[in-house]
Amino acid sequence: MAKDETKELSPSNEVRDADSDDSGETIFLPPDGGWGWVVVFSSFMIHVIADGVMYTFGIFYVEFLKYFRESKGVTAWVASIMVGMVFTVGPIASALTNKYGCRLVTIAGSILASFGLFISVFAPNVIFLYFTIGIFTGAGIGLMYLPAIVCVTCYFEKKRAFATGIAVCGSGFGTFALAPLTEWLVEYYGWKGAMMIISGLLLNCSVFGSLFRPLEGIKSIKKNCTQIHASQSESQKLCEQSKDNIMNNIDTNNEAQLKTKHSLHVDGNTLKPVQSHPDLTVTSSYLKGRFSPQDLLVAKRRNSAFPRVGSPSPEKISGIYNRQSNYHQNKHHHHHGVLYRKDIFYSGSLIKIPEFHSSSAVYTTSITSIPKEIPTKEEWKILKCFHCPKEMRDAFHEMMDFSLLKNLVFLLFGLSNFFTNIGFNVPYVYIKDRAIRLGIAGNENASLLLSVIGIANTASRVILGYLSDQSWVNRLWLYNCSLTLCGISTALSSFSNTYILMAVYAAVFGATAGAYVSLTSVILVDLLGLDKLTNAFGLLLVFEGVASLIGPPITGWLYDGTGSYDPGFYVSGVMIALSGLMMFFIPCVQKFQKFPTQSSGQVQKV
Repeated sequence: MAKDETKELSPSNEVRDADSDDSGETIFLPPDGGWGWVVVFSSFMIHVIADGVMYTFGIFYVEFLKYFRESKGVTAWVASIMVGMVFTVGPIASALTNKYGCRLVTIAGSILASFGLFISVFAPNVIFLYFTIGIFTGAGIGLMYLPAIVCVTCYFEKKRAFATGIAVCGSGFGTFALAPLTEWLVEYYGWKGAMMIISGLLLNCSVFGSLFRPLEGIKSIKKNCTQIHASQSESQKLCEQSKDNIMNNIDTNNEAQLKTKHSLHVDGNTLKPVQSHPDLTVTSSYLKGRFSPQDLLVAKRRNSAFPRVGSPSPEKISGIYNRQSNYHQNKHHHHHGVLYRKDIFYSGSLIKIPEFHSSSAVYTTSITSIPKEIPTKEEWKILKCFHCPKEMRDAFHEMMDFSLLKNLVFLLFGLSNFFTNIGFNVPYVYIKDRAIRLGIAGNENASLLLSVIGIANTASRVILGYLSDQSWVNRLWLYNCSLTLCGISTALSSFSNTYILMAVYAAVFGATAGAYVSLTSVILVDLLGLDKLTNAFGLLLVFEGVASLIGPPITGWLYDGTGSYDPGFYVSGVMIALSGLMMFFIPCVQKFQKFPTQSSGQVQKV
């Protein structure tokens, strides 16, 4: 038994195991450039069109009020269902993306969203729009939104913050550009003609989606050690480095023991270890030419003398070897879905992640998670009925793991997001009609308020993104203060009784709302860690979808009851401000969670 375990740890045996698989191990290496910049441009354009249509829908809302003559609360459901579907379809979009890739899912979403807007022209009533615009267009935009982010993160690591920053800025730019464009189309072609043109614009997202070329993987080729090591000099060099690294990490008392039992020598062209040290692992990544030898050779110094070679415990084997063992156990599955990457939803700078900062090479090989085997009895019936592929089931189970709700920090963050989204979409839907009802602007100038929100949002994402990467900035406090200010300004917008003051409010709202969108993923990693990012992101989409569904109708109902938008904006502002103030208690909750663990540890010692 001891010999078998020793054999597993040997570098040569590790190479043979990796090469024994006919198909080999596929590694997807982000190029940090190249075609990635085409992907960034495509993602930017999708954000311009999709988010531009969604956030300027308040222009169509005014036209629906005139045409169908329904109450504001009833009509507001059109926009709220659409935005709610964008978020709630997220886990489904993730599962589809994991199986079929970003390109196909984006094209399908573009066609569905365009179809929903086009057939809305024939709507006999508002309820018809609930299905066409609310469900079809909302689901289509949701299918485009997630791949547009995921594809960028697949292509970038070191430049990820810059690349994703460019892509998501399309959201604010789209709001800025499409507001006057939509108003002009409505004025000249009516709302039906304008909607047909906008549906054609949405269909162009399929063109940009077709540019989401899947990242090409590098496959290991089946070969023996003699073929891998091209020359004896290269083997000798690696051997000398191995001995130097070990010799520098042992005590002088163990030097003789190492030379006799733990040395490496070259036999012909093949590198063989006479005995393998439990903490010495030579990975096959070097054989693919990706990393330097220093990243492939892991040698750790123990406080005591080397143990007798025999049966090392798995917990003491290095992380790289554990990852390769997991691969060999799952080598017949060959799952290469993008959502198997732990950092796929992380849009910030990877330098902030300790694993990447310590060794980017080791980080690259560790971010791929092996899918868990889920017992059949635990699988959800709906997934079994539709015979979903394993990649889809893995992604859905990962994102919809409700056990994370037991974490008090995430629960508080989820409630904060829920309250934020109750009021987040209210200004986008109602600010035009509010300005018209107050008599401070006509249709054209009132629509420009949406442009002010868009340009302020774009500028704030750039500024806040830069600040969040600075070591002297507390990102949680930056997020909390932005949300609190956003809520206070929304609640006090009732004092904006002139067009200038309303434009100032629009600018403040757009700037502070940018923090909520751009900092969510980095805050999640700061609070929960990278391993729980995908799960947390999936559950947050549900929180956000439900809140977005009920937020705008509440303001509409309050207007129907009071004849003023002020009460609705009061409620929205209080909800957003409360969501920011709640987050200031996160450090206290973190200490509370650590206290029981520390107390139990002390009891065990006693």
